Amino acid sequence: MDCTMILAETFPDILRTDVPLGLMTSFGIGGVARRFIQPRTIEELAVVVAQFNKSGTRFRILGGGTNLLIKSREITEPVVCLGKLRALSLDGERVRVEAGMPLGRLVTRCGREGLAGIEALAGIPGTLGGALMMNSGGRHGWIGEVVSEVTCVDAGGLTTLPAEKICFAYRDSGLRGRVVAAAELLLKRADAAGIAMRRGAVLAEKRRSQPLTAKSAGCVFRNPPGQYAGQLIEAAGFKGARVGGAMVSPLHANFIINTGGATADDVLRLIEKIREKILKNYNVLLELEIEIW
Repeated sequence: MDCTMILAETFPDILRTDVPLGLMTSFGIGGVARRFIQPRTIEELAVVVAQFNKSGTRFRILGGGTNLLIKSREITEPVVCLGKLRALSLDGERVRVEAGMPLGRLVTRCGREGLAGIEALAGIPGTLGGALMMNSGGRHGWIGEVVSEVTCVDAGGLTTLPAEKICFAYRDSGLRGRVVAAAELLLKRADAAGIAMRRGAVLAEKRRSQPLTAKSAGCVFRNPPGQYAGQLIEAAGFKGARVGGAMVSPLHANFIINTGGATADDVLRLIEKIREKILKNYNVLLELEIEIW
């Protein structure tokens, strides 16, 4: 019996078929998932992953869909969505959070509790799981700086990795290929009003320089060593450039936005135009930061 059918018998409430994915991504672009599984607990997630690993079935993990471009086709691999895994618990300065928790909600909640250390994540879309995968952050700080441990699901069940075993680096953590289920963050007690001010300042700065309300997947390219991808793209004259409904943001050149009706092909063609010209002009091959399905 197909392993998805086994899961349907075990957890009939978490499996759906032919689910449109466009509305589940910040780009507003995407095909249809033939099989869509949304565990309600980490225990259910562990059973799902174990079943897929046992049968050798390749599957995809969907978090907030904010760093993702999905092509306009049927996704034949099962899609496991972590969106319902949002539990949060506090123990002094330690915060235990599940992977599906939206970053904005996490930042706000911790600030209200007088826990400082993640204000740098204000304005970053997505969920905790994705943030851990790519060590989200910026010049004000990175999430890896406050991680105490990360809980992952693998073929053997739940595994807890202490921070010293995780290789946090620029846009990386060494967690790729794993299924992140939860994490423990170690924050610091501080005045809630001061935290709110710092969070507001970070958010205001990002609103001035990034198209936060537009349909996009955030920064498209990684920054090359010692350089900024956005500056190279702007210098090459791409601000406002369009292919179909996809446009390079006039506010920040490392953002491609869906102006309405953009297809994945529009975005990909614009990406290739940018990469080709940057390579020709500056001998720099831009690496993608977004994930493409």
